[in-house]
Amino acid sequence: MKWKILGVIFVFLLGAIIYSFQPKIYPEFELSNNFEIDRKNNVIIFGATRNTGLEVAKIILNSGGAVTAVVRPTSDAENIRSVGASIVIGDALDKASVDKAFSSGNFTAVVSTIGCFSCDPKPDYLGNKNIFEAAQNAGVSRVILVSTIGAGDSYDTIPFLVQRTLKDVLPLKTKAENYLRESLLDYTIIRPGGLRSEEATMKGYLSKSIKAFGVINREDLAILIVKSIDDDNTIGHTLSAIDSELVFPWAYIF
Repeated sequence: MKWKILGVIFVFLLGAIIYSFQPKIYPEFELSNNFEIDRKNNVIIFGATRNTGLEVAKIILNSGGAVTAVVRPTSDAENIRSVGASIVIGDALDKASVDKAFSSGNFTAVVSTIGCFSCDPKPDYLGNKNIFEAAQNAGVSRVILVSTIGAGDSYDTIPFLVQRTLKDVLPLKTKAENYLRESLLDYTIIRPGGLRSEEATMKGYLSKSIKAFGVINREDLAILIVKSIDDDNTIGHTLSAIDSELVFPWAYIF
């Protein structure tokens, strides 16, 4: 009897492990089938010196559009400058410098990827609030906010350990999302899952499901962000961004 019980437990655990390797597929938000990047795009990006923001800038510039990156005085701007972006010195937490950044060009859209675990104060809410207000005052109505799965109504979607890790930033990101929703801006909020700095798989997709959770490479996330800029169907939506083949946490291990 003892061995039968152990056998059942073993089979159950083995099945659970095998199941955990299977990617979960959520209802996909369909982007425009006739998508083509607008070569007239002139996008101002906050958070463009590295990671997702840098990848967004590369795609826009490679398509013939223009990018202005708002860079803090203490940040290394070498990478974003080397891809051909214009540089404006500013800090999202400094309202005057954000206003000045918007006055430096006639922008068609703004993308914010800002966020910081170790900063004090953190820019996740106050910095984004300054960006949204400056955009509205400057007449730049199209806004893409990169938030995270776990913010707002997706909090229960993420594992407990992730909740604890992000406990200081999730309330701020939630406040930023809510502030943007209550504005008059043409917004799209994109919540990526866990992020990796690997080459694009071209398997990234957007979902309206608040249960969506997974992993996505930054290059794939950047592709979805740029597509969303020119897709009016995404306006007013909060969308999760994940990869159809990457599974948390195994994507970070294997």
